Amino acid sequence: MRLILCLTITVFLTACTPRGVIQFASDLAGIESAVQPVFIATNRVRAEAENRSWFSQEFGEVRHPKLQFARMDVSIPPSHELGEIEWPGQGVVIPSEHFVVKDEVLFSGPSSFLDNLNDSSPSRDVFVFVHGFNVNNAEAVYRLAQIAHDYEARLPVIAFSWPSAGNPRGYVYDRDSVIFSRDGLEKLLSVLIQDNRKVFIVAHSMGSQLVMETLRQMSISGKQKSLNQLAGVALISPDIDEDVFLQQAQRIKPFPQPFTLMVNTRDRALGLSAFLTGKQARLGSISDPARVSENLPVEVIDLSDVEGGDRAGHATAFTAPAAIRLLRRLQ
Repeated sequence: MRLILCLTITVFLTACTPRGVIQFASDLAGIESAVQPVFIATNRVRAEAENRSWFSQEFGEVRHPKLQFARMDVSIPPSHELGEIEWPGQGVVIPSEHFVVKDEVLFSGPSSFLDNLNDSSPSRDVFVFVHGFNVNNAEAVYRLAQIAHDYEARLPVIAFSWPSAGNPRGYVYDRDSVIFSRDGLEKLLSVLIQDNRKVFIVAHSMGSQLVMETLRQMSISGKQKSLNQLAGVALISPDIDEDVFLQQAQRIKPFPQPFTLMVNTRDRALGLSAFLTGKQARLGSISDPARVSENLPVEVIDLSDVEGGDRAGHATAFTAPAAIRLLRRLQ
C-alpha cells in the first residue's frame, strides 16, 4: 500500500507540474524590469540545449566531478507579485510579464568567477543558496532571483546548483547526489573564503542535508578557520532526520552563528518524506522545536500559522508574502 500511494503521488505530481525552463530575451527596451544577477556554481554536466541560439549550455541532472561557474542576469517583470516566479509556461515569452534571462556568462574557472563577483558589488559578504529535492537548474536560478528580489538583498547571490534529477520520482538519486556534491560545495565555500569573504548560507529541503554534511566534513578535516568565516546558516524546511541533524551538529566546531531553522508542521512534502522513512516528522516539521534549540545554539522560527504560499507548505519562507514580510523585518 505504501508503494502504491507513493507511486500515485509522484505520477500525479509529474503530470500536473510543468518544469521550469530558462528563457532568454536580450531586448528589454521600454520595460521597467528589475535585473537580478545570479552567480552559479554547479557540478551538473552541461549539455547543449535544444532550440536555443544563445552561446551557453544548460546544466542538467548528470553529475560532473568538477565545479563550474556561470552568471545569469535575470529580468524580473514590473508586474511581479511577492513570492511568485512568473514562468512563461508553454506560451509566448513576454518579458514585461515573465522571468527571463537578459544576459549570461560562462566562466573559465574560479579566478574569472571571482573577478566578475568583485566587479559586481563592493560587498565582501555573499549569499549562497542551496536548493532542495526535485529542482532543475532553471528552477534553482529563478528561485534565487525571486528570493533576492523579494528580500531586497544588497549583496551578491550565488546558487549552488547540485545535480538533482528534477523528477519527483528521483528521491533516491537526489539523496545520492547530495553525498556526491559535498566536495563541490566545500570547494565553492573555500574559493569564497580564500577571497576573504563572509559567507551566509541558506538551504532548502534536501539541500539542508548537503549543507550539514559539508560543514561536518570541513570540521572533521580541520578547516575551523574556514568555518569561522561563515556569517550564518539558515535551513528552510530541512529534510533531515532529527537524530541525524543532532549528530551532525556535534561534529561541527565552531558551530556557525547565527544558525536558524525554519519549520512548518503543515509541510505536506516533509510529511510524505517522514512517511517514506517511517518517522513521525522530519526536522523541518517538528512540533516541539525545544528538542533541538535546548541542545544547540539555534533559533527556530515556526511558520506553521503563516497563510499563503505554495500548496504543500514546503516553501512558505519564500513563497508566502506574509512570511517574506515577517522575515524581511527580522534581517
